[in-house]
Amino acid sequence: MREGKVFQAYSDESCINVGDRYTSVCVVSGEAEALNYLRDELGETLRDKNVHELKFSNITGYERGVTEAAVDFVGRVVNFAVYNRVRIDTITTDNECLNGGDYDCVSEPDLEGMYCHLLPDVGRRWGCTKWGFYPDEHPGVNWSGIVSSCEDAQFQFSEVEELNSVGEPLIQVADVFAGIARFSHEDNGGCAEWVGRGDERQGILMPSMAWDKGNITRSKECRYGVIGRLYSLCRSHRLYVSLRSGGHLRTLRPQSPINFWDYRRRY
Repeated sequence: MREGKVFQAYSDESCINVGDRYTSVCVVSGEAEALNYLRDELGETLRDKNVHELKFSNITGYERGVTEAAVDFVGRVVNFAVYNRVRIDTITTDNECLNGGDYDCVSEPDLEGMYCHLLPDVGRRWGCTKWGFYPDEHPGVNWSGIVSSCEDAQFQFSEVEELNSVGEPLIQVADVFAGIARFSHEDNGGCAEWVGRGDERQGILMPSMAWDKGNITRSKECRYGVIGRLYSLCRSHRLYVSLRSGGHLRTLRPQSPINFWDYRRRY
């Protein structure tokens, strides 16, 4: 156990409302000192690209600086992850619930279950038992209930504070990765096909490159470019992130510092 060192976790979610098909939760974690360095680099990117706050939902292609900032965020995060200075753990669940063959549209995302799987797992992988936890502000989320459900003898919180994502780039990273994960599930293999075409272009995946777009929207093209950049970097650094095998992002070795995995809800 890494006693004496301060470890922190920052989180955000994508699609947590009743009726959303997929929900993703991302936790950005690491030693406080390393996260401070990453925060500074991300803040530099935001200033250079003149982006007030980076959110996955704003990657639409109508503001070039947003897409460029997202690509830069991905590159900086992977650089830190390669040297085990940060972990990005993202869990996605399919909220579809079949009751006699009918889709239960009132099924709520199981946020508590997702966090209770995700946070203790992050703690074990760092070998740290006490954490500062800083989720994005969401008035409808029962954080006290989630925290009490996650804590046990091997995993405890020394501090819990909701933060406004506008002032915290690490939560913006969590937003982007949660959005990337959820989008890759919803896209039903389209991004995997786009990246496959990109292999013919030596893995240089940017949304400005010419190809047969068909019915691809500008928004999808930009998001494909961000995911393609992430996939290319993870592959070059052997981080075991797969896109094609399941049609969505998933990590074949969960000990990898960029870890996408699925949560199987218990009904």
